[in-house]
Amino acid sequence: MIKLRKIPLWVTYTVMFVIICGLTFSSLFLAGRTLIWEVDGIAQHFPILLEFQRILQSNPLKLFSWSWNLGLGADQLTTFAYYVVGDPFNYLVAFTSRAHLEFTYQALIILRLYFAGLAFLGFSKQFHFSRLSRLIGTLTYTFTAYTFYVGMHHPFFILPMIWFPLLCWAIERVLKGKNWLPVTLITAMVITSNFYFAYLLALGSLIYAFVRFWQLKREQRLSVPFMTLFWRLLLAVILGVAMSGVILVPTILSMLHATRTSVNFANGLWTYPVNYYINLPNRLLTNGGSVQYWVTLGLSSISYLGALFTLKHFKRYWTLNWVIVAMMIGILVPGFAAFFNVLSTPSNRWLMMATLVFALATMIFVDELANLTASDLKWLAGMSVGLLAIIWVINGLYLNIRKHDIATYLILLALVGLLLARRSLNLSSRQFNWLLLGLVTLNLANNGLGWMSINTNSNSTEQIRKGTAMKWVKGYVDGAQTGLSKTGFYRTALGPNYYTMRSAESDVPMVLGTHTVGSYFSVQSGYVGKLSQDLGNSEYAMNSPLGTLNQRTTFSNFLGVRYLFAREDQLKGQALPSGYQVVKTKQGEPKIHADKFIYGLSNHTGTVLLESKRALPLVYTQTQQFSPKTFAKLAATDREQALLQGAMTTTKAKGVKTVTPKAKSENVDYTVQLDDTTMLDSTDKVIIYRNQHATGSSNNVLSKLPADTIILTPEQRESLTPATGMTKPSQHLLNLIAANEEIFNEDAEINKNGLKQMTSDIQGNQLPYNLTITQPKKYRNTELYLVLDGISYNNSSIKYAMSTGNRNAVFANRPNTKIDKLNRLRDGLKGNLSASGYSLTAQTTDNLAAFNQLGTTNMSDYEARTSAVINLGYSKHAREKIVLNFTQVRDLTFKSAKLVAVPFGKSYTAQTTKLQKQGLKNMQVTANQVTGTTTNSQASVLTTSIPYSTGWQLQVDGKSVKTQVVNDAFVGARLSAGKHRIKLRYTTPGLKLGTWLAAASWIIVLVLAGWFGWRHLKSKRQS
Repeated sequence: MIKLRKIPLWVTYTVMFVIICGLTFSSLFLAGRTLIWEVDGIAQHFPILLEFQRILQSNPLKLFSWSWNLGLGADQLTTFAYYVVGDPFNYLVAFTSRAHLEFTYQALIILRLYFAGLAFLGFSKQFHFSRLSRLIGTLTYTFTAYTFYVGMHHPFFILPMIWFPLLCWAIERVLKGKNWLPVTLITAMVITSNFYFAYLLALGSLIYAFVRFWQLKREQRLSVPFMTLFWRLLLAVILGVAMSGVILVPTILSMLHATRTSVNFANGLWTYPVNYYINLPNRLLTNGGSVQYWVTLGLSSISYLGALFTLKHFKRYWTLNWVIVAMMIGILVPGFAAFFNVLSTPSNRWLMMATLVFALATMIFVDELANLTASDLKWLAGMSVGLLAIIWVINGLYLNIRKHDIATYLILLALVGLLLARRSLNLSSRQFNWLLLGLVTLNLANNGLGWMSINTNSNSTEQIRKGTAMKWVKGYVDGAQTGLSKTGFYRTALGPNYYTMRSAESDVPMVLGTHTVGSYFSVQSGYVGKLSQDLGNSEYAMNSPLGTLNQRTTFSNFLGVRYLFAREDQLKGQALPSGYQVVKTKQGEPKIHADKFIYGLSNHTGTVLLESKRALPLVYTQTQQFSPKTFAKLAATDREQALLQGAMTTTKAKGVKTVTPKAKSENVDYTVQLDDTTMLDSTDKVIIYRNQHATGSSNNVLSKLPADTIILTPEQRESLTPATGMTKPSQHLLNLIAANEEIFNEDAEINKNGLKQMTSDIQGNQLPYNLTITQPKKYRNTELYLVLDGISYNNSSIKYAMSTGNRNAVFANRPNTKIDKLNRLRDGLKGNLSASGYSLTAQTTDNLAAFNQLGTTNMSDYEARTSAVINLGYSKHAREKIVLNFTQVRDLTFKSAKLVAVPFGKSYTAQTTKLQKQGLKNMQVTANQVTGTTTNSQASVLTTSIPYSTGWQLQVDGKSVKTQVVNDAFVGARLSAGKHRIKLRYTTPGLKLGTWLAAASWIIVLVLAGWFGWRHLKSKRQS
C-alpha cells in the first residue's frame, strides 16, 4: 500500500481543493445561481470577456485598434488592458463557443483559484516546512474571504494571488545567490496582466525583499553582498518592465489622460468612520456580512491561532511579527490603504498580500503543534475567548451576529478544544493530524459557504441566475437594435431609467454594436470626462463619464446621438429630449419591440426607438471659434449651447472668426416652500401621529379620517385626545413641537429669496421642498434645469441619532427604556452615519431626476461634488411645481440654486441644420479610419466628436496636418479655405515604441538565458 507521504503534495492539494470547492461553490450552483454578479459581473466583466472572445476568434490583431463601441470610441488595447488582455486564463475563451461562455466564465474563476494555491505551494517549498504544514498553509492561502469575494465579484482580482507568491519565490532565489531571470519573467507577466496590480505587487515585493534581506542578514545567512543583490534585482526588474512594453507603454500614455488621474487621496479621510473600527473584530474570521473599504480578512481559525502563536514568541519570529504589527497598524489608517492603492481611495486590497504572511504564520504554527507548552495553550485559548468577548460587547452584550458567524466561532472553539485535549485523549500523531485537517477543511468550507450560500449571505442572491447572462445580453434592448438605420455613422443612448442598475453604467451595448455613448470602464478618456464635468453632467462618474447624458437635448445631438432606446411605458407622461420622435410602423403606430422577459434582469416593458433629425455628424466644420477662457466664463447650460455656435480651440485657428457665444438660457423665477405635512409642529399632528403609531388597534379610530388630514375638527379632537395622552401634554413634548415650528419659520426666512437649504425636522426626518414657478406658461417648450452651486451637507452622527431616537419616543408616547437607548447606541456605533453620501431627487409632473453624492465608502467613483446641473427634462406643457427630496444626511445647503430654462425653437433647428450641412461629404468610417471631403469658402475648424488622442493623425489632401483639442475633448484642426480630402487614421500611441522595447529586451533575456545555461552546464562538467 502506497503511503500518503509518497503521493506528490500537489496531488493531495488538488484533492482537497476539489473537496472544498465542491462544498462551497455547489451551494451557489444548487440554488440556480452563477458566479456572475448582477452589478459589475454582468455590466462589465462578462460583456468585456464576450467582446474579447469575438476579437480572438475573428482576428486577434483587431485588439490593436480603435473601437466605436467603447463609449464615444476608444483604444481597445488600453481599455481592455485592465481586464482581459494580460490575463493568460482568458485566452482559453478562444476555444469555446459564445453559447458556453457563461460556463467558461465561471470555470476560469475556479481555475485561477486553483493556480493561486499551486503558486503558494511552489513558494513554500523553499522553506523547511513539513508536508502537512505546507498543505494546510496552501489551503488557507487559497480559500480566504478575499478569494471568495473577488471570485464572485471581480474574477481577475485573483491574479495577484498567483503572481505574488511567484514573485516572492523568485526574489528568494536571488537572495540565496541563484539565477535572477525568473524575477524578470514574472515581473513581465505581472505588468502585462494588470498595471494596477503591478503597482501593488511592486510595493509588496519590495517589502518582501527588504524584510527577507534584513532577516537573513540578522541570522547571518546572507551569502551575497547587498550591492550585488541590488544590481541583480534592479536589472531583473528593468528587463521585466521592458519585456511588457507592448502593453505597458500604451497603457501609461493612456493613463496620463484618464479620468482617474484626479483622485482625492484616501477620499479625504484621516481616520475611518467609527463603525469601521467597531466592525473590524467581527471581520477578522468572517466576512462580517459586508465589505467596507475592501476589508476582506476572513482568516481561517488555524491562521488566527498561528498569528497569535508567533506574536507570543515575538523574539523567535522577530521579522514576521514586525510585519504583522505593521499590518495591524496599517489597517487602521486610511492613508496606508490609499498609498498601496495607487495613491487614490482607501481600499484595503493590499490585504490580499497579507494572506501570504498569515499562511507563513500558519505553517510555522502547524509545525510547532507538537511542542506547544501549557503557557502557549492558555494564551491561544484566552485570546480566542477574548475575541468572542469583544464581539459580544460590541454587539450590545449579546451575540447579534449571523448564524454563519456563530458556526465560524464554534469551529474556532473546537480547534482550541482539540489542541487542549490532544494529550488528555492520548491521540496519536496520525489521528491528531487527520482531525486537524478535517477541522481546517470544515472551517474553510464554512467560510466559503458564508459567501456562497443564499441561506447565510444575502450577497449571494446578487449572483444572476443560471442561463440568463447570454439571454440578457441578446435581449438587452429587446431586439430594438434591429430597427436602427443601416446607413451612416451615428450614436445611440438609453432613455431615462431604461434600467435601474447599481453599476454606474453597462457595457452590454458594446457587444450589440449600437455605438451607445454610455460605457463602464476603469480607463476612460480624461478629455471626455472634463467636458462632461464642464457641462455639469450630473451623471458623471470616473468609470462612466457620460452615462445617458442626463437626457440633455443639445448634449445628445452634439455627440451625434441619433437614436434613443426608451421604455414603452414611458411614451406617455415622461419628459424626453426635444426633437426625439418615436419610430413608427407603416401604419403610423409606434413600433414596439416586445419585452424579452428574463427573470430578475429585464425591465418588464417593451422598447421603442426615438429618432432625432438634429444629431450632428461625426466630423464637420465650424467657421467660428472661441477660446477656453470665454468658454469658462459661461454658465454650464450656456456652454452646451455655445458648442453649436463655434468651436472652442486650444490653439487659435488663423483666419477663423473669433466670437463670443450668446447665452441661450434664461433664469426662472420661483418661490420656495418647505412641505410641513409630516412635520409635527402642532398638537393636532401629534394626536394623529400617536394614533398612527399605536401598538393596539382598539383605540385607533383614524380610519374615519381622510389620509391627508393634518387639522382636526373640534369633534375629532375631543374624540382622539384622551386615547393619545394629549389631555395634558408634557412640557417636553410642547418644547419639541415649538422646536419644529422654529425650524419651519427659520427655514422660510433663509429661503425667502431662493433655495439656500434643505433641512430635517426635530425627529431627523428629511423634509420635502416645493419650488413653485412664478410664470409656468412662459417656459413651455423648454428644457428645465436645476443648477446648484456651493453644495455642502452635514452627515448624521451617533449623538444626533441618539437625540432623534429619544424625541421619537416622546412624540409616539412610547417608553424610552435604557435598553432602547443601548440599542440605539449600538446601532449608531455599527452604522455608517458619518461616511454616507446623499441623493437629491427633483420631480415634476412628467419627470423624476436624481443627483447622487457618493459616500467615502465608495472605492471606485467617490468625488466630493459641490455643484450639480440636474436636467428636469423638456416639456411642451407648463410645469408649475418641482418637488425636491433628499435622503441620508441631516441637511443640505447651497450658495446658489437656480432654475434655468433653455428654449428649443427655430433658432436651435437652424443651428443644427447648418452644422449638419457642413459635415464631411461621402464620409466613410471604419475601425481606424475616417475619410471624406469638405468644401468651405473660408478658413474653418475641422470639428469632430472623436475623443482626442495623439493616435489620430490627420491628412489633408495627402499632407499631414497637426491636430489639436477642440470643444474640450475632441480631435480637431485648422482647415484653409477650399475643397479638401480629409483622412483621419488611428494607431495606438506608444505601441511602436513598446514593441521595439519588448523585442529588444526579449532578445537580451534569451541571450542571457543561453549564457546562464551554458555556464551551468560547464560547471556541472567540471564538477
